[in-house]
Amino acid sequence: MVQETIVKVSSLTSGNNNSELGTEALIQLVREVLEEVFEARVKAYGESLQARHLECSRKRDHSSF
Repeated sequence: MVQETIVKVSSLTSGNNNSELGTEALIQLVREVLEEVFEARVKAYGESLQARHLECSRKRDHSSF
């Protein structure tokens, strides 16, 4: 799954007086992107494990016949 994040940089974050604000905005953006990636991976792993579990259950049920 690929997700796009659109980033709009305001004039508040440009300029020497607001470098700290720009850094905080960048930190927040990176945090949000990493959270989205982590959540997507956890979801994908969970779906994969669930599919494997179902497959193993079906094989076990068919082998008992």
